[in-house]
Amino acid sequence: MITRFIIILILTFGVTMIGGPIFINSDSVYGANSKSTVKGGLVGIQNDQNGSPTWIIHGIYRMDKMNSTSPMFNATFYMMKLNGSATHTHTISNFKLIGSPITSSNSTTFNGTATLTMKNGPVTDVPISIRLMNGHAVSIWLDPLKTDKHFGNTPIYGSQHLNCVEKPQYCK
Repeated sequence: MITRFIIILILTFGVTMIGGPIFINSDSVYGANSKSTVKGGLVGIQNDQNGSPTWIIHGIYRMDKMNSTSPMFNATFYMMKLNGSATHTHTISNFKLIGSPITSSNSTTFNGTATLTMKNGPVTDVPISIRLMNGHAVSIWLDPLKTDKHFGNTPIYGSQHLNCVEKPQYCK
């Protein structure tokens, strides 16, 4: 029963937030349709510290200057328990790239550190890995040790699409 609920929930949020690609300018990052800016929706189920599905995440992100030595990444998202309780928000900001992006045949990964808002205030220098895949998907991994395993054992997933920009009539 809970699995069916989770699938319906993901599909509902996905249809609400995810649409066609939003890209600005052009350059050479693979997995982002060769653009220097990408933005999109985040949606998914996060596990608790024991690996059990516990949290719903939904939000937005934007990455600018992807082809520079100092790309900018910002995200904000809501988290709530599967039953709708314990609603709260998180923000990722101040991304600092470590090394160079890693490009494979279908993705580009940006490793670095960022600031993450948590219940007791901002946590700085959180190791983060942002992976843009096939021009449509994104994953965000935040170091579980630095976040007290708040996001469980899986990355946050999303799309390189944003319906409210592409289809604003659905968001009025």
